[in-house]
Amino acid sequence: MAVARLVAAASSGDRRLALEAIRDRLAKELHDAEGRDVATIAKELRTTIAELDALPGGKEASAVDDLTARRAARRSKAAGS
Repeated sequence: MAVARLVAAASSGDRRLALEAIRDRLAKELHDAEGRDVATIAKELRTTIAELDALPGGKEASAVDDLTARRAARRSKAAGS
C-alpha cells in the first residue's frame, strides 16, 4: 500500500505530495531498520524533512491550522466592518 502511494505521489508531479510520501515511507523503514541501516535511513529522512520545510508554504498545515486561519481572517474582517 505504501509503495503504491509513493508511486502515485511521484507520478502526480506534485513535489510536496511526493516528498510527503517519501517521508512517510522512510519513517516506516526507519521503524523496521536495524544496525547501520538506521543511520542511513535517518539521514535520508532528515534530508526529506528539510526539503519539505524549504518548499514555499513552509510546513504542512493540518485541517485544524487551516480552520484556525480561516476563523481569524473572518473575525478580523468582521472587526473591520
